[in-house]
Amino acid sequence: MKLHGILATATIALLAGPLCSAQTAEPAPVSSPTDGAPHIELVKKCPDLRYVGRDATFELTVTNRGTGPALNVVVTDNLPTGVEFHSADHGGQREGNNIIWRLGTLAAGQSRTLQIKARCNQITTVRNVAKVTYCAEAQASCEFMVKGIPAILLECVDDPDPIEIGGQVTYTITVTNQGTAIGTGILVECTLPAEHEFVRAGGATAGKLDGRTVKFAPLATLAPKANAVFTVTVKGIKEGDSRFHVNLLSDQIKTPVMETESTHIY
Repeated sequence: MKLHGILATATIALLAGPLCSAQTAEPAPVSSPTDGAPHIELVKKCPDLRYVGRDATFELTVTNRGTGPALNVVVTDNLPTGVEFHSADHGGQREGNNIIWRLGTLAAGQSRTLQIKARCNQITTVRNVAKVTYCAEAQASCEFMVKGIPAILLECVDDPDPIEIGGQVTYTITVTNQGTAIGTGILVECTLPAEHEFVRAGGATAGKLDGRTVKFAPLATLAPKANAVFTVTVKGIKEGDSRFHVNLLSDQIKTPVMETESTHIY
């Protein structure tokens, strides 16, 4: 089984908003990190890549680059659509779509690293705006990719089994996309053993005989959780324990997926 997927991008946003002091009612003027004032920096790290249904860890580092303490520091991470919250460390609490840490005082030169664990639950494009405020304003953002996977299952069953010489048996071939992304360019081919004579083929696409091989026209797309059914009917012409072989390829699968079904002919 070969895995492949479609990309979706998410930008995770966060903001921090400490008051300049415990008594300050209005934000103070912007201060540089050299005049005894706090200067807040926020850095956000996202995973490089995740698949639908997989967990992701987001890391936030808030640092006071100034020379004075930052009081009442609050960090807020906004959860975008497509991400399902699981947990946050260091007392982070969920409030609506936000995860909030109330860190108190951050001394000059001090850093705090925070983490959120979430699950990527859909293929989509998700974006948020991020901002950090404390007297002066800073900003941080990151993005990550979420991939879906077309996971193809191939099955083949015969009916009836066994058959007499001169009798017919139909092989039903079911191709199922168990994954989370669309499968494309699906090719199904069947090889007839010496004990078989071709009668007909049909199903999701047209099939025709080429030598001892039944070739079906390509199936353009197969949606997640959908299936496509193909059938091949043959006549038994020789006694034996015959082996009917099916191969499958697609745009995402370069090494054939193979299935074999045996039928007893007497």
